[in-house]
Amino acid sequence: MFWPATNKRERAPGWASKRPAAVLCFLLLALLPGRAVPAVITVAELLAVNSSREIVLSQAPCPERRPGNGEMAFEEPAVFSQAAADQPSAAETNGCRPVTSGRELPRVAIIIDDMGHHRQLGAALLALEMNLTYSFLPHAPFSREQAEQAREKGHDILVHMPMEALDPAWDPGPGTLYLADPQEELARKVAQNLSFVPFAVGINNHMGSRFTEDEAAMRRFFKLLAGRELLFVDSLTSTASVAMATARAMGFKAARRQVFLDNVQSQEDICRQLNQLVEKAGKQGWAIGIGHPNQATLTALTSCRKMLLEQVRLVGVRELVR
Repeated sequence: MFWPATNKRERAPGWASKRPAAVLCFLLLALLPGRAVPAVITVAELLAVNSSREIVLSQAPCPERRPGNGEMAFEEPAVFSQAAADQPSAAETNGCRPVTSGRELPRVAIIIDDMGHHRQLGAALLALEMNLTYSFLPHAPFSREQAEQAREKGHDILVHMPMEALDPAWDPGPGTLYLADPQEELARKVAQNLSFVPFAVGINNHMGSRFTEDEAAMRRFFKLLAGRELLFVDSLTSTASVAMATARAMGFKAARRQVFLDNVQSQEDICRQLNQLVEKAGKQGWAIGIGHPNQATLTALTSCRKMLLEQVRLVGVRELVR
């Protein structure tokens, strides 16, 4: 994802967003054969037609799952395709997997990346009654404030460490670690980034496809963390990443994500990815997913919350990192 503009305002959907749908409803009614169209139809009636459909979609707890179509990853889409293993197969049944009684629920950690840049969305995500892990961009305007709120609620907190991408068109933002950085400059950036996110138990990379592919760079990075009890989660923005292997070789607890939840920012697709996360957890006993602050992810987590809590045990990410 591009580094968000700090002056971008969050807008609640209003009449402007509903007007095209309302007009479309009227035209469809007019074109249907054999249908009597009232001589006068009010704006309220048109909006009622459109609103009723929106309510049905928003309340659907688990939309039909579709086979994966190889959509691109949320971060750095030019260089990273979702691996085939991360996609549901055509043989999967529709709907939610039934709860299996008589055994311990598999464990799932969901990391919300890019926290700290959206006051309203961030507050709404923090207010969810779910054991989520929050990863904060170190230079985002609300990171310190929201990290404090997350700590008070007992959530695991990560530093979303900006790292160099393969494509220079993708800007990870302030504090980015570059391969060309001298060790002194790298040390300064790492120390500053860590200081901006208090109470962090670990780190995961923001973008970083170029940096995480380079073993020498990752070794330089982990040397700077010596003596700190910090875990590392590889966001896996490149299939060629050596981040997790390097971390473990240097004595750090490390893991990697299995599923990106919101490559496609629609409630239906995100609930499908949540189903996939549940399925992976069922097969291996645990799984890690990553989502981002957007309205579709918030809506999907809210509507699929019951399904998740029935089928998996949501845990802080540090419980799954070894």
